[in-house]
Amino acid sequence: MQSEVSEISPVQVEVKVEVPWERVSQDLDKSFAKLAKTAKVRGFRPGKVPRRMVEKLFGKQVKAEVASALIQQGLIHAVEEHELAICSEPNLAEEPDITEGQPMAFTATIEVRPKLESIDLDGLEVKHISPKATDAAIDDRLEELRKQNADFREPEPMRGAQDGDRITIDFAVEVDGEVQDDLAAQDREVQLGDDSFLDELETGMKGMKPGDTKKIDVPFPAEHPNELLRGKTAIFEVTVKALHERLLPAADDELAQDAGDYETLEELKTAIRGEIQERLDKRDENELREKLIDAVLKKNEIEVPPAMIKEQQQRMLYEMAQFAQMFGQQMGPEMFDGLGERAERRVRAGLVLGALARLHELTVDDEAVDAEIASIAEKTGKHVAKVKVEYRGERREQLENELLDRKIMAFLKEKATILEEADAPEETAEADATTDGEEEKSE
Repeated sequence: MQSEVSEISPVQVEVKVEVPWERVSQDLDKSFAKLAKTAKVRGFRPGKVPRRMVEKLFGKQVKAEVASALIQQGLIHAVEEHELAICSEPNLAEEPDITEGQPMAFTATIEVRPKLESIDLDGLEVKHISPKATDAAIDDRLEELRKQNADFREPEPMRGAQDGDRITIDFAVEVDGEVQDDLAAQDREVQLGDDSFLDELETGMKGMKPGDTKKIDVPFPAEHPNELLRGKTAIFEVTVKALHERLLPAADDELAQDAGDYETLEELKTAIRGEIQERLDKRDENELREKLIDAVLKKNEIEVPPAMIKEQQQRMLYEMAQFAQMFGQQMGPEMFDGLGERAERRVRAGLVLGALARLHELTVDDEAVDAEIASIAEKTGKHVAKVKVEYRGERREQLENELLDRKIMAFLKEKATILEEADAPEETAEADATTDGEEEKSE
């Protein structure tokens, strides 16, 4: 077989293949001979049908099957000979004919990965602000701990319900003039002001006392998951049965001792600051990663095969569907906003980071993976052998990809100039602190 490849674009090639008549004839002979052994033709015993008769009755079918097989073999030959990194099914210009004594020729277009022989990192620069745990954030966490350790009692004298109170209610629900028994509730506890109940109901119940009954209109959005309530206004008839006010403990050493293994309030604050800073550092690492990727992509603009974008979109849709199912949510139209752009960025990042790893020989060996598994075992308290079993097959490959990603990011940090808060212009600080949150993997 002879093949010729010409580039249409960085991500598409035209492949011309010519199969000599000798090969075509040989495959035809084999197919006709095989068919003659099993063909059932009136007047002839199985295996005794003349070749001429087989060709007359089944010639069109056999030629089509031989042509299809030769097309597949010819394309595989061309891909291997020219080392094409294909990413789509070939698109034939037209189906080839088999003509006696003539070579069979055909032309196909195929999408391929772009050839990246270099990645420009010169002058790579990102502006970044590393967040710090603030006193306000620590105070907010302390307030949460005070609420978690609060006591409740009936106010004396009794008063109307307000934020912070815990009330016990019964309610019935009416929709379109019909009482919906399956939506009713008895002895339901509601914590006012904690966003744990419907806003309209919480607002309507404020000021109510035990023994009070009130009808409250609650509108529901058109996309509500309950079809009965979708786009409707339900009438809740609420009866308050009990009311208890929340008594917050003081922020002192006693609170610290109740909250954990701490002796003083200062020890608790130090621990809270460390927890908050750890979360901020993880988020900060992700944000810096995205900025580095964006900076590299900006310096290395490449064309992306449409087939890869389409495949990535399908993968992202599957991930979103799994996420929605896991958390009992519906996939609203906002989840699809910018899906094409996000998919294209993921593909582009995968191609560029993959080329970067190849060109700079960034790899992860078994020793590095085993060391990471040992670290996981130490953190989780599991035996190393058990963790090794857990990280077999696809999960081990995922771990290898994570380690390679870390290695690529460490390499980019070394090459890039990272302007921290003191160096970043004040007017761009807020803009530079945001990213799209995508997680790209090198391919």
